[in-house]
Amino acid sequence: MALFDDVFNKATIYEMLFFNVKAVLIYPTLFELKEGNPALFERWKYISESKFNQSIDDVIPVSDIITNEYGQIQLYQNHVYQEKAVYYPEYSKILAITYATLRSENGQLKRDLRKIVNGDEFTVIATFMDILTMLSSEGVKSSPHFFPTLCGHNIMNYDIPMLIKRFLIHRSKFENKTLPLLLKKSLDSKPWESKIIDSVNVWKFNGNDYTPLMLIADYLGLKKTVDLDALPVLSTTYWETLKESPEKALEYISLQSATQTNLVVQLINELRQL
Repeated sequence: MALFDDVFNKATIYEMLFFNVKAVLIYPTLFELKEGNPALFERWKYISESKFNQSIDDVIPVSDIITNEYGQIQLYQNHVYQEKAVYYPEYSKILAITYATLRSENGQLKRDLRKIVNGDEFTVIATFMDILTMLSSEGVKSSPHFFPTLCGHNIMNYDIPMLIKRFLIHRSKFENKTLPLLLKKSLDSKPWESKIIDSVNVWKFNGNDYTPLMLIADYLGLKKTVDLDALPVLSTTYWETLKESPEKALEYISLQSATQTNLVVQLINELRQL
């Protein structure tokens, strides 16, 4: 009940740090993965066979695939890679992180939202880590200690693991090579002590079904600028747009991230009034 004690508490929303991580494939096609990182390609062959029942014997450039039976197999192999690998931090890179806090102003709920977006993954992660480090430091200095509650949709299964695992790749570049305390506290084995509100778990109301945020948004009539794209669509759209305009590609990712953060803010605001 501790989770819902926080969700149904009208004041707790002001103690939350809402955030969303958006990542795309590092290598947009299976052929480019094989060329760019042979070791990870070999690991993907194992994953494909063990998890998706797919054997990868050979890979040729997508542009060279002809529409015969062999070519169709290659297209399918690349399709599976684009659909599934984007969920693995080992095959992805973070391009945008949106975070928001809320305050009360003249009795109205006001939102302070910030967007971090850059084609350089290290810049995105470093900027957000600075925010988390600052909040961690302020939390330790306060009496009693206070740390904001991390809040987002599916952040326990996706955003937080993605952030930490991608941090590890760039760790040597950081002056402070340890995780912010706020992130470490989120890994507590006891969910009621982890300082996380994951709207995936909230929306279950102790049930078992996973519900996409877009379904929740449409069901409740939440306001949104754009529809949220699934991660495979997000990655493919980014790489296709990047060829024509890097600015538009990053703007697309940034808008997707901001929209998701805003939807979670609206959802928690709805639930706290129950």
